Amino acid sequence: MPGRPTSPSMGWHARCHTRLRQLLAAACCLSALQALQAAAAPVAAADRDLDTDIGMVAAAAAAPASTSANTAAAAPDPVVLRLAQHLTPGTLASDGGQRRLLDALYALIDEYPDVRKARAALESAGHDVNTARGARWPTFKVGTNTGDAKLRRGRESYTAVNAEVRMALLDGGAIGAGIRSAESQEAAQGSVLYGTRQNVLLEALTALLELHRFEDKARVAAESARIIGQLARIEERRAELGAVGRNDLRQAASRQAGALAQQHALESQRMDAQARFTRYFGFTPQPGWLPQLNVPVQWMPANEDSALQASETVSPELQEMEQQIEKARAEVDRSKSQRFPTLAAVVAHTRDPSGVLYAEGTRYGVELSWNFGNGFELRDRILKAINELQAQEAQQETVRRQVRETASAAWGRTQSGRQRESQLADAVREARAAFEGRRRLLEVGRGSLAQVLDAQLDMQRLLLDEADAIYDQRINELRLARTTGRLLPQDPPDQWLNALFTPQKPIPAGGGAPGTAPMDEPGNAPGPAPSRSRPEPQDAAVATLSASAMPQRIQLRLEQQLRPVSDAFPTTALRQQW
Repeated sequence: MPGRPTSPSMGWHARCHTRLRQLLAAACCLSALQALQAAAAPVAAADRDLDTDIGMVAAAAAAPASTSANTAAAAPDPVVLRLAQHLTPGTLASDGGQRRLLDALYALIDEYPDVRKARAALESAGHDVNTARGARWPTFKVGTNTGDAKLRRGRESYTAVNAEVRMALLDGGAIGAGIRSAESQEAAQGSVLYGTRQNVLLEALTALLELHRFEDKARVAAESARIIGQLARIEERRAELGAVGRNDLRQAASRQAGALAQQHALESQRMDAQARFTRYFGFTPQPGWLPQLNVPVQWMPANEDSALQASETVSPELQEMEQQIEKARAEVDRSKSQRFPTLAAVVAHTRDPSGVLYAEGTRYGVELSWNFGNGFELRDRILKAINELQAQEAQQETVRRQVRETASAAWGRTQSGRQRESQLADAVREARAAFEGRRRLLEVGRGSLAQVLDAQLDMQRLLLDEADAIYDQRINELRLARTTGRLLPQDPPDQWLNALFTPQKPIPAGGGAPGTAPMDEPGNAPGPAPSRSRPEPQDAAVATLSASAMPQRIQLRLEQQLRPVSDAFPTTALRQQW
């Protein structure tokens, strides 16, 4: 009590009691540490061959010294932390799916029916080139004729065999113009083949993204129906107890039925997307088996001007039109060359065994021919070729404007899509917080189920919108990469398409789309759909991203984690991720 004097004997007893409590606590700590070390010894011995020592963590407990006791006990040995091998979950399925998908993609751009059709047209144009070049070589002709001839000595029958070799010496440039026309047509068919391969690849990757889109949206709808069902069961128990009415329960049943109907509609769209995927890739994937697609930032142009310039430089449509214009010019030259005479060297031999018409011998000579026609036919042919050239030039300008429009629109959609994705991610985060707040108010009896259902409906709608925003953005990026020629270059390096499935940053199992987290508590919301924000793209040459710079995926990835040697602290080991 305050003011009461303390005797020396009482202070000595108090100090003794304090010292005894300290000694007892130190002894308990020492015995516990020794028991932990004894339990950890077998485990450490078993893992010594697999683990690598990385350090020692010293822990010592100092026992207070007593005035009459002996020296304190020695400190226990430190707990050892080692590196443990850890297999990440889902590695086998994702790597197997990625390998099969990449094999199908590489086969797709070479063996798809549209590609084979374009390749056949290219080979046909190559044969036309060989035919045009062969016009410079001599031509051989063998023939026979038979009949009756009326001679002075009477009527006689004859049979003659003719052999002729002819080679054009001067043709006014018709053969050269024909060769240029055939070569231009072959180059145009090469551009068509390149554009077809790009279009097929873009459509196949779009089908992959559409399949991912409807899988994620159907998952969101199913999770929303499950959440509403949990809330409805809680409200039904409250209604049975007489705490609330049944109007909110009926509203919850209506919302759940609507969510299930939406899930079935999305499943139907997913089946359509899966059928389209199978048409391109030739196999039916398992749910959650396919890897996520991410367009590398190196494929994106730095600004709109660079996108427009790249699109005009590498556009296969513009390249095809340039070759068609060259072909039309060659046709004009060939039409004009027909106004000039032709000169040919001829070697002919005729054999008439009866000698009725021809005498034995070989004729060597030079033939000059000039085909005037009626004058109007040649003029109309030249004018027609000139008009065809003018039409091709006008078509080239139309295609150039379309290419610039496509590149500008793709750039604008990519920029606005990135902002849309970011804004929807913020909206989902706020809607989730509002839903959780409404749910907590309902749990403490200060809210109604109708308010919770409204908040859940807003969150579900935003999750579906965010899924559309994410996959629309990826499709826009693919279209921009195709327009600028970086989706599939003319001569791509080995394993060029592997970069599409190399993660740019850690993405959850849902692939950055609205995922669903496991929920043990009723009324929990599905997992958020993180926005796949990407940094500002940098302009880089297509060839800078080579196969050597791409990380090679292995079947099993080993991740090293810091783990304690023993399970000495089970509670701490469960709560912390080493």
